[in-house]
Amino acid sequence: TETLTCKDIATTATGPDSELFYASVSYRCQDLLPPPIQTGFHIKCTANGLTADGSNFEYTCYEDSEGTGFRNFLAEVDGMKCTDDEDPLFRYHITREYRIGSSSFIGFSSVFNETAEFNRTYAKGTLYSLYTTFPTVAPTNAPVAPTTATSSSSHNSIAASKNWLTMLGVVWLHCSVKYSLLF
Repeated sequence: TETLTCKDIATTATGPDSELFYASVSYRCQDLLPPPIQTGFHIKCTANGLTADGSNFEYTCYEDSEGTGFRNFLAEVDGMKCTDDEDPLFRYHITREYRIGSSSFIGFSSVFNETAEFNRTYAKGTLYSLYTTFPTVAPTNAPVAPTTATSSSSHNSIAASKNWLTMLGVVWLHCSVKYSLLF
């Protein structure tokens, strides 16, 4: 098994021109006018290794620490008015992203309901995770003999899918442990 290493970081910027597009918490109107006010994450965790089929993988997640104060974010949302005469709400995000070969998936979840008042416990339960696999580049020191028709393929799709499911389980376990600590 690979070790998940975590470190405190400066709050990630969010939005299309930022290192990390996805927010931890947003304060927003239903019709998105004015645009949502968002805050990023404060902890970055990573793990690297090899999958069952020999590909490299990288797992990265972002979360908020127990000591996150959200002071700047809360000062920014103070006084926001929606153009549709509705009250803005806090939304707490969980985003999972997978890039496996030529396939990718992004899943958005709202584990907690939106709230009119900021909920620090919900905010600390937000998460962004990214799992990516990369093909391993084999050395090219000597010519490789061509394979014959009787050779079996070196790519094992069952092993690869089991590894993907294992990593999905690791992500789920990480989230489950995080939420169990919140309550």
